[in-house]
Amino acid sequence: MIKLAPFGLIFLVLPESIPLFVMFAPGIIPSTCVTESQVCCHLLQLKQRQKLDETRQRMSTNVIRSSTHVGRITPEDFLSLRKFLKISKSYEYDFELSQIHRANLAAYCRFMGLKDWGMKGMLEKRLNKHLDYLLEDDKLISQEGVDSLSVAELQNAAEERGMRSLDVSEEQLRRSLDYWITVHLNEQHIPRGLLIFSRMFLLNANYK
Repeated sequence: MIKLAPFGLIFLVLPESIPLFVMFAPGIIPSTCVTESQVCCHLLQLKQRQKLDETRQRMSTNVIRSSTHVGRITPEDFLSLRKFLKISKSYEYDFELSQIHRANLAAYCRFMGLKDWGMKGMLEKRLNKHLDYLLEDDKLISQEGVDSLSVAELQNAAEERGMRSLDVSEEQLRRSLDYWITVHLNEQHIPRGLLIFSRMFLLNANYK
């Protein structure tokens, strides 16, 4: 019913533009007007997100379990910016992508939703390209503000950054993205390997 008013206005004023709205702005179209292919596409995207979330959950559980025996790093350490920067300073060299073994780089790619095949150099290049894109995107979001993003945009941003996008409240999506940007754009250099590694610890974190 809420969508019916703007859709009716479009139909009266610009009827010839309706096919374009169906293709590029389906959110404004009433559900009875959504095409079958769009429904199938939405279901496919949801299935892919669920599969990625399951993969991330397994990896997160394994990493946190292993960390209790090595270094005693906890999710709480990454939730504190001060502690995060301290860890970064202590392990800066070890978490540079160039210093990370191929198997771990492949795991990082898999966690970030990227293809995990290829030689070490290919995996490193793939991660750097993705993080270069995120850096520029973070700068834009920082200028406009996290509150300017819609829920769908927040979910996409979270998924691209190795964070949960399903079964998460809008408030948590905004807080998690805001914290990521704070860390990523921090003046102190944080190695990219550690940035991804921290996502495994914070996958189910409660941001306050």
